[in-house]
Amino acid sequence: MSDTAARSNPPPERDPRVLDELLADGSLVLFHTVSRQLMTLNPTAALVWEYCDGHHTEEAIVAEVRAVFPQARTIADDVTAVLHDLRAREMLRPPAAPL
Repeated sequence: MSDTAARSNPPPERDPRVLDELLADGSLVLFHTVSRQLMTLNPTAALVWEYCDGHHTEEAIVAEVRAVFPQARTIADDVTAVLHDLRAREMLRPPAAPL
């Protein structure tokens, strides 16, 4: 990835205002303390959430999920969709404004 691409797509990072609770079945419930919005993630999406630490790029998250599910063919599309949904529901920290 080029430096320009890395700057325009910073690694996704969980919003600190979001609480998460792992359920016995491996799914995860997210609660945004400001918007009071709930979101439930299946176990695979919960794995994506765990890698939204501000250090793993989207490509790195795809690689981590692919390591767990090597036979799955739509990993990249699935990770992109989960990240899009997390952003749309404001569960991820918004990217910093350009300097």
